[in-house]
Amino acid sequence: MLLNKLRGVQTNIMFNLHQKKIYSSFVRMQSVKAQEMPNKLDSREIQIDSANETVTDIYPAPRVVPMVVSRTTERNTEVLSFDHVPGPKALKYFSNMRQYSFQIGTQLTAGLVTLAFNISNYINLKNPFTNMSALFDEYGPVVRFVSPVGADIVFLNHPEHIQKVFSMEGEYPVRSALDSLDKYRIEKNTILGLYSMKGEDWAHRRSLVCTPLHTTVSQNMQSLSEVCDVLTRKIYTQRNHQDELKTDLYKELHKWSYDCMGLILFAQKFNMLETNIIHSQNDASWLYNSLEKASDAIIKCESGFHMWKLFTTPAWYSLRKHCDVIDNLIGKHVLQAREASSGDDSFKKGMESVATAMIVNEPLSVEDAATMLMDMLLLGVNTISSSTSFLLYYLAKHQRAQNILVQEVDALVTSSMNSVQTLKENTPYLQACIKETLRLVPPMPIVTRILPKNIILDKYNIPKGTLIIMANQDTCRKESNFDDANRFYPERWLKEESSDYHAFASIPFGYGARKCLGQSMAEAMMSLLTVQILKKFKLEYHYGDIRPTKQLISKPNKPLKMRFIDRND
Repeated sequence: MLLNKLRGVQTNIMFNLHQKKIYSSFVRMQSVKAQEMPNKLDSREIQIDSANETVTDIYPAPRVVPMVVSRTTERNTEVLSFDHVPGPKALKYFSNMRQYSFQIGTQLTAGLVTLAFNISNYINLKNPFTNMSALFDEYGPVVRFVSPVGADIVFLNHPEHIQKVFSMEGEYPVRSALDSLDKYRIEKNTILGLYSMKGEDWAHRRSLVCTPLHTTVSQNMQSLSEVCDVLTRKIYTQRNHQDELKTDLYKELHKWSYDCMGLILFAQKFNMLETNIIHSQNDASWLYNSLEKASDAIIKCESGFHMWKLFTTPAWYSLRKHCDVIDNLIGKHVLQAREASSGDDSFKKGMESVATAMIVNEPLSVEDAATMLMDMLLLGVNTISSSTSFLLYYLAKHQRAQNILVQEVDALVTSSMNSVQTLKENTPYLQACIKETLRLVPPMPIVTRILPKNIILDKYNIPKGTLIIMANQDTCRKESNFDDANRFYPERWLKEESSDYHAFASIPFGYGARKCLGQSMAEAMMSLLTVQILKKFKLEYHYGDIRPTKQLISKPNKPLKMRFIDRND
């Protein structure tokens, strides 16, 4: 449901959140909640434990820097109430409607208030918010949206505030979920999946896949490299007279990501890159087609008015239909993994896929395993293909950076690509390019948390249970955080001065206990493909700028047409 927040921070953001019941202690906030005042030590120094990683990441656990939200804390200990947090005034005028909203219908109320707020903008000759930056430029680093039909939300974009939120997230962090996907699973009476689960159950199930995922990536480096080679050969054979692909490059990268995920999750060669007809009669193509359709349906359901909660809309019908297909086909792969692993000690020892590891380490029902794998497939395929698209786009636009990277790639020994860690150690400039791409376009442009206790940010007391939205993409592009912030400049990460950047100014994979599971997998896949492509082609881009969409997952806002020119040996 956060998709509409990202698309311009339009006022219907907060109206869609009125039905969210993420946190059991949410109440309608007409007045300030009970104050839970942290002591001075809490506000002056924050300590965060770093999670141990099996493989060294491009984005290691952020270094902890002293928390100094206000230098005058000792001289002025005044804390302002939640009502003082700045935000759009028109929304506060309608906050009194809360007591009537549930009586006349929340959807109708949301529609009427949205219309009223838009009219007020035109009357006051104020430009509507077109992006997160405009919101913070108007109201500062802490912004409150007062929702007349549900709980309020708070937007943040200051690294120190983000750091403090993560430091107080607790042992089992809570974030916003996807209402449509949760509703589908509740109706099927299955678990919610890793993305939406909470508490000890979430922590336990996450532990079942964390280590096996890292291990499986390392074991499949050679196979992943072969999939990358399939894509480069397809690019070579399907170019037109302008050396461009006949199809959108993003779609081909989407298939490449799907094939790689098939190897890691199921130890299966999906061969979607070599399948010309998507609807061909095989499970792999059915699964891919359903994955695309389900992703589109989730985006539609989470955007705009949630009418699918009241009756069956076309998007909700499509979501149920294609998620059923995904669930059944993934369940089939889980059954195959269980049969292959039963009574075969050598197979168990190999742990060839994440699905196998889940079955061997702790017996799970087919339905539970399929639900967890569905989340990983949905998020993994879409985020990795999007990030790789922007990496190639930036390299094609910035020839200087590409030329430097080509020298590094040419000096790379083939044997160094068989290990994730060795590959990263031998390609420092490539890792800097990946890191810079993810700074400019984080895979998920916002990160959300719902804290178990009150938090003081910029002297405002934010009550527990408030949905906090951290505008990661806006933070990454602020000049106060990075010099020449909108410029693609990988060298910034190779200089000694890079240690001066705030640790939470760029966290594309999140942080803490709910940090992205697939970080090492994404970095390995992006590194392997970039090396393969630059060994064969020179990249050029001759069209208008491409920007990320404001959705749950950032994607190119138009077809990616890139020239792949043969390199002279």
